[in-house]
Amino acid sequence: MKKSHVVIVQLIMMMLILSSCAVKKYAINPAFYSSGSNMGLILVTNDITTRRSGGSVLGKALIDYHKYDAPLEAVDPGLDPEKKFRRMYLSLFESKGKSISRVDDMFDTGQFTEFVAPDKNKKYFKYDLRPLKEKYNVDELMIVTVDYGLNQNYSGAFEAGKGGYSHVVSNIVNLNDNSIIYKGESWGNGKLKSNWDTPPDYEFLREAIDAAINQAVEIEKTKY
Repeated sequence: MKKSHVVIVQLIMMMLILSSCAVKKYAINPAFYSSGSNMGLILVTNDITTRRSGGSVLGKALIDYHKYDAPLEAVDPGLDPEKKFRRMYLSLFESKGKSISRVDDMFDTGQFTEFVAPDKNKKYFKYDLRPLKEKYNVDELMIVTVDYGLNQNYSGAFEAGKGGYSHVVSNIVNLNDNSIIYKGESWGNGKLKSNWDTPPDYEFLREAIDAAINQAVEIEKTKY
């Protein structure tokens, strides 16, 4: 086997091992769904944006970072990631017998103090969320952050490809002791079927981002 192939295989194995460990560490115990406790959902959907990967230092200095601002602003009204994810989570947990309700609040870590872990054998949320138990009358809190938009891949100073993307980071925290019940992330990708530069609607750009959002929704369904 060629040396380059060996390196690739080793990297893949390492990723699989790390992924496996993460799943085991944060897997939800089936008893969580039948405990009779109530869970609140905070869904933070960030503004549509452009995500960039790759590129040299010189290349990044030459990138036009505002090239896609207007097209993204044009397609955003036709996308509704918050609605899609909210419906999915509420329906999913209710189908499993878990009481869940949306908490109408923006999650700002600046309002919380950092949490000092009393037990090194357990995983705790970085910030102390326990005061929210009484505020919202819930036993657990699910915090989901969604990013979406256009992903640009660069090779040096040149754009090597682009497409829609969606990135989801989710945490479920036990508000009794601030321990982490679940933590994970999901990525969604959407292929551009044709040229993105089709004003005024930019339909192919919108379809690519919408496909990425839908893919992330479907992947999230398999995590719980």
